[in-house]
Amino acid sequence: MQKVISRGMRFRLSPSNLVLLEDCPRCFWLHVIKKIRRPSGPVPSISIKMDSIIKRYFDRYRREGRLPPIIEGKIKGKLASNMPKTLQHIENEHIILWGRPDEYIVTDDETIIALDHKTKSKEPDVIPSAYKLQLDVYSYLLKNNGYKTANKAYLAFYYPSESEIHEGMNIKCSVIEVETDPSRVKKLVKRATEILMGPLPEASENCEYCKWLNEVNQRINERKKIKKVYQVKPLWLFG
Repeated sequence: MQKVISRGMRFRLSPSNLVLLEDCPRCFWLHVIKKIRRPSGPVPSISIKMDSIIKRYFDRYRREGRLPPIIEGKIKGKLASNMPKTLQHIENEHIILWGRPDEYIVTDDETIIALDHKTKSKEPDVIPSAYKLQLDVYSYLLKNNGYKTANKAYLAFYYPSESEIHEGMNIKCSVIEVETDPSRVKKLVKRATEILMGPLPEASENCEYCKWLNEVNQRINERKKIKKVYQVKPLWLFG
């Protein structure tokens, strides 16, 4: 197998990179090796602002040593202090895995549990698989950084509810405890390393981006063939 990673070459992989790996190995390879990202639309500015407001809100109650009222009674424990902003772990000579939980909860027995904020238009019915993998990575990183942790994490979903808007927008919060599977992360890191050390993978059957690119390439090639046919001079011109 042709090796793409050279000695001493190292990549930093995030939870979103592993989500991409599960979705399409080809897109993952292009993203990491060639720095070619999938096309994406703009991130709504309201979501960015909401994240900023939520984090400042939590920081205020952290200084007071208690849970914010919006999640009080929904989580046991308190907001952790002095935790690193970023967790990382050297997996092998080529891969560093990192993640950045929004919050950490510390329980009465000093167990550290990751909590992530998500803004939505309504209360969620199901947890997206990408969120689940993200939390798996957080549990894995906590464990591999020597913290006492449990195979669980929290998702706090924030969404608007009906209200008299002139009196202020009413925001509700649902907290969901999610069982995590850190062992799954190790397998994905191994798979990521194998893919990055090999050539460009084949296009995935279910990847809409690969389908679009294949369709574009096919049409371009067809146009080139048509153009080539019309450019051929009639034989009588060579007489």
